[in-house]
Amino acid sequence: MLALTHLIVALLLIHILMLDRNDAFVALVFGVFIDFDHLFGLREYARTNGITAVFDFDNVLNPGGHWKSILHNPIALAVVGPLAIVSRLAIPVIFWGVHIAMDIIQEGFLGQFSRVEAMLAFFSFALLVTLRFSKYIDSGHEGDLRRYLKSEVSSVRDSFAARSCF
Repeated sequence: MLALTHLIVALLLIHILMLDRNDAFVALVFGVFIDFDHLFGLREYARTNGITAVFDFDNVLNPGGHWKSILHNPIALAVVGPLAIVSRLAIPVIFWGVHIAMDIIQEGFLGQFSRVEAMLAFFSFALLVTLRFSKYIDSGHEGDLRRYLKSEVSSVRDSFAARSCF
């Protein structure tokens, strides 16, 4: 599935599981950012298929996974499992498992960015916004969607601003 779909589903799960900032980071690493492994396989893919094949999106998006690393293989549980045990967290296994399950469903049944994936992304995003808006109202804020969205944007902007100070 697209990284955007993985990100939306991971953010929804983070919210539902009420993970703190550190656990949310781990969840995003194993639920979304493992897709960076495609960049490592891209070099070998270009060497095997030629540099022009990188720009042939139909070929690159081929569900055969020509340039996926071991992180997209069930064998990766041999890496993810011990990390989960050492950190005493189930989060790496849960989010990696959701990521792999989504990719298996996409490759085996749906195809690249199918209508079903678009609907999954849309409804997951809508549920995430609904849950966060409900939490916003429950915390004593006025129930205005515009104010809520402004507070979310401000929160994200402040988070990035705080990180850039380092």
